[in-house]
Amino acid sequence: MLLGVTVGPGSFTGLRIGFATVQGLAFAADIPVVPVSTLQLMAATYGRLADVPAGTTVVPVLDARMAEFNCAVYRIESAAKVTVLEPDQLLSAAQALAIIEQYPAAMVVGDAGPLIEESEFSADNYRSVYPNALDLLAIAESGLAKGMAQSVETIDLVYLRSTEAWQKRKRIREL
Repeated sequence: MLLGVTVGPGSFTGLRIGFATVQGLAFAADIPVVPVSTLQLMAATYGRLADVPAGTTVVPVLDARMAEFNCAVYRIESAAKVTVLEPDQLLSAAQALAIIEQYPAAMVVGDAGPLIEESEFSADNYRSVYPNALDLLAIAESGLAKGMAQSVETIDLVYLRSTEAWQKRKRIREL
């Protein structure tokens, strides 16, 4: 048996709820867990839904608020294999658009609507696609075969935004 879990990037609350659920199941049944990037999963979901050929480049984007975007670039090799071309990163709108422009044939997926509205980017290369558990299963099974499964205690969530965003909230509470 095996569990897969997205570890981020994403919203703090959403990541914590998903991870807490997997953590409880993994502890209770002593099941190994494969951690998966949310952006990687978005690319895999797009690949399955659109039935794209191997070698297709995908740029998953999540609006991180505060005028920033979680962004990466992946190449789809198969349903369970998605290769990283540009790692998950937190970028300004201008930086995210620069990454998208570096890969003009890529399909942009996710929450890139605000970026599309601000640029000359063609909406034909954009799909509103989000992670799907079916694709998480395929990636987790592939990760198990590659030895990526680990004890849930060793997994950390990925927050691309620095802790200074939390410090602001702390200062507000002190007032």
